[in-house]
Amino acid sequence: MATDTPDFFDPAEDGPWRSPREIFARHGYAPLPPAELDDRQLPGRLWEWLYAAAARRFFFCSSDHLSDREVYTLLWEEWLDHPTADIPPEAETNTTTIISEFNARGMTHEEIWLRYYADEADHAPCHSTEPEFVFPPHQDPPYDRDRFLPMPPIPLEAHAGWLPGDDDPPEEDESDPLGLAKIDGEIAAAKTESPDSDPSDHALEAQLRASEPDNWTPPAEELAKENVSLLPPAEITEETLTPILWELLHNLALRGFYVLHTDHLSDSELYNGLWQQGLREPAHLPGRSPRGGWFHDFLGSWGEDDMQLWLRYYASDEERAKHAADWPKDGIPPKEKPLFNRDWRLPKGPF
Repeated sequence: MATDTPDFFDPAEDGPWRSPREIFARHGYAPLPPAELDDRQLPGRLWEWLYAAAARRFFFCSSDHLSDREVYTLLWEEWLDHPTADIPPEAETNTTTIISEFNARGMTHEEIWLRYYADEADHAPCHSTEPEFVFPPHQDPPYDRDRFLPMPPIPLEAHAGWLPGDDDPPEEDESDPLGLAKIDGEIAAAKTESPDSDPSDHALEAQLRASEPDNWTPPAEELAKENVSLLPPAEITEETLTPILWELLHNLALRGFYVLHTDHLSDSELYNGLWQQGLREPAHLPGRSPRGGWFHDFLGSWGEDDMQLWLRYYASDEERAKHAADWPKDGIPPKEKPLFNRDWRLPKGPF
């Protein structure tokens, strides 16, 4: 007898398996071979690749023992053509590759882990099975990349509530289901100067002050203060334009600044737009917050010309039909494929 309950579908087990190269190709992206990239181009191209991977929910960790070129080469030789589950993004399933589990630099992955990543908490389980085992002296990894890598997104249902890293989730107050009283209390506490106040009160007060428009900072100033170099467009060669653009997009994302609707722009037009306007206008840069960020929309103020761009390149058939019904006097331009293919893999926050 037929059952009303569908068979359970595990996207990692029951879906198709393809190499990351095949998955990227379906989206019109292909990383360049390491041999084609000089030392100036490679860091930006690595970040471009890492954000493309994140867009398909491939994430990486434990890479600080390798240089940018070594990571890029390892991904090219060991990961790019290795079959993996082709999980659709809407399944919200993340895949994390531990870079330290690959042999590298003449060391086995066990030696890499013991030297760079094992800590005191790892000693006891190991000694419980091998009491005589001697851990080598710990060495700090020579590079600092892992804390800047793209992070898996936080599930949507968590955005308004407790998130990893917060204090213990508060008990729900049925008389104040939105938690407004708690927020009002935090704001009042942050505005009250007291020598005995909790340090977290001062942190909240600083966050509130930073979010006020009077305290917004142009991203160019923030980057300059942190010694992140910005090259004028006229000083960038055609070969280095795309890598430099992706380095900039990465550095902006680390500060909570993200760009939207860029597929009608070339890399040169996008960089020029950021250089002339996006980096010069005051913005609130919250860092990589799990609850949002600052978004610079390249459809501008959504005026008449911007709306035409949206209708032409970005609006779905349903959105175009709704716009025609709501604004019958507006001309609807023919739908066209965007000139470029970037938005799907732009840096995105963990939200």
